[in-house]
Order: sequence, then structure tokens, then C-alpha cells
Amino acid sequence: MKAVALISLTCLALTACGGDDSSSPAASAGNGSGAGSTGGSGGTGSGGSGGTGGTGGSGGTGGSTLTLRYEAQPLASDSASFLTLLNAEGARGYRYLGDGAYSPPNGEVRSIFVNDGTAQTYTYQLQSNPADMTSFVNQANAQGANGYRYEGPYEYGYLYRKDGGSPATYTYVTTALPADPTAFLAQANGQGQSGYWFFGPMMVGTVQANVYMKNNASGATYTYDTLAPQTTVDGFVAQANSEGAKGYRAKGDMLFGTTISSVYVKDQTQSPTFTYQSAALQGTAADFVQQANGQGANGNAYFGDLSFGTVVPFVTASFYFNASNCTGFLCTTLNPLTQN
Repeated sequence: MKAVALISLTCLALTACGGDDSSSPAASAGNGSGAGSTGGSGGTGSGGSGGTGGTGGSGGTGGSTLTLRYEAQPLASDSASFLTLLNAEGARGYRYLGDGAYSPPNGEVRSIFVNDGTAQTYTYQLQSNPADMTSFVNQANAQGANGYRYEGPYEYGYLYRKDGGSPATYTYVTTALPADPTAFLAQANGQGQSGYWFFGPMMVGTVQANVYMKNNASGATYTYDTLAPQTTVDGFVAQANSEGAKGYRAKGDMLFGTTISSVYVKDQTQSPTFTYQSAALQGTAADFVQQANGQGANGNAYFGDLSFGTVVPFVTASFYFNASNCTGFLCTTLNPLTQN
């Protein structure tokens, strides 16, 4: 699978914009999510083609072992049908991950959903594109007060999601872009101690900033780590497993000033472990769903597609992870482009 970079990424804090075969080494792929006209959330970029076989894995122990089920649906054609699709899937407990492209150059694109049992239903809303960063923060906080969390900027507007049965409300703040990884760690760890999760960098209008989100119903606090990006499939798995053994989950590769770093995050209120494995890249949506459901039946969550190498064709593989002794959103599949 290859990401569709429909979120309008700024590229200012990413290793690459999604969907670009010329993306830099170890850029992350996966499912991009719909396009925004004013800016996008940071996360992981997308990769090229090629593939590698995977290594085994099994369901976790301790906490709750998730069973994940995935679906691929045809793309919506307009804002009304987009919301109808997301809310219909959400009513069945399926959460929208983004849109994935398969079988290039045939152009098969599908909207990908996951049901991991963490919420009975999901409800989605679209809001108009804000004119500037202040307007975005005001919009996000107003939606957050009603239990809707920001999902990203889309072609049809800014998307928000509410988890059925959850008491969560959300608060958002922005900070200046850090100049280097050291400055990022100081910033992110400072925000994390107050319960703010690093959502990612955004550009709204002409303003660029890092966005942080707090779940006011959660006592979680976060700490971050940055490492040099890996250049091979096995190197990434080894690094992610080393960090995972310490309770850190991969967030993705990001650019801080002139330095690319792999970002990892830990919920300090838990003692989880994360174990990663690679799997062969799938060429069709049906094959991806079959692979992901097989992994999900063993408690392994889809992380995304990563590409490695310095020349085309890059070596690309899909990655899955198993979370043990883990509760909350870090234990499951997130949007593979942004890891939110």
C-alpha cells in the first residue's frame, strides 16, 4: 500500500510529504487522510515501491489484548457522502484511518477503517477551514469542549471525531517550531508533563506552529525520545523494539531545523512494551485487509508502510506492532500518516 497524501502537509517538519516516490530515507507511509487547503498535521511521510517479507509476532499479554478488524471502502465523492461514509462506519465501531493507494499505476484508492473494540461508536463532524492559527485553536477548543477531537484538515473541511461513551474533552495549545531535536525534546517533554500530547506541526494561513492536544479526562503524561533514523527494514525493527522495550511507541520521522530524527513517545503513567515486525507490502486493498486482519486477529496493530534507501526504488515494507500491558490510544492503530 502507498499513502495518498490527501492531508495537506506543510513538509516543514516532515521527512517527506505523503505520496511522493522521491521521499527521503526511512520516510513513513500508510494511509493519508483527506486534503486540506490551509495546512496539515505533521507526522510521517510516505514511501515508494518495493517490498520485503515479514517476521512473526503474536498477541500481547497484560492489559487488554486487542483484536483489530479492518475494512476498505470506496472513496466518497463529496463532503456529504464523506461524512455519511464515516458516520455509517462509525456507527458500527469502525474508526477512519485515512485513504490508501494500491496497485500503482492502476490508481486503486480506498478509505481504510479499523474496529479495535475501544469504542462502540464514532461520530464525525466537518468544520470550515480556519483563516489563521488563532481561529484554528479557537475552533479546536470549542469542538474539544463538546468531546470532539481534531483529526486533520481535509478536502471538505477540518474533521473532528467523538468516541461514543467517552467522557473525554480536549484542549489545544500551539508552540513555536523548535530549531533542533534538543529544543523539540525540551518543548515536547515540558508539554507532556502537563498531559499534552504532541499532535504535530501545522501551517494555517501563513503561520507555522507545533500543535499539542490534551485529553482532559485522562491523567496521562508523556515523555519523548529522538534517535537517528534507520536506513533498513531490520534497522528500524531493531530500533523500534529497543525503544518499545522501554515503553516508547514510534511516532515517526520529523525534521527539526536541518536534522531529521525518529520520534518516540511514552505514557509515563503506564509500563507498556511494544514489539514491531515487518510484513510484505500488499498490492491491492483486498490483500492489505486480509493481511491486516490476520495480524489483527493475533493482537498486532498496523503501524504503517515505511520506505528505506537513498535511491529509487526504495525498499518498502508494512509494519505491525504488538502492545503489552497497555491501555489507551497508544496501544492501537492510529492514522499511519500522522500517528494521531
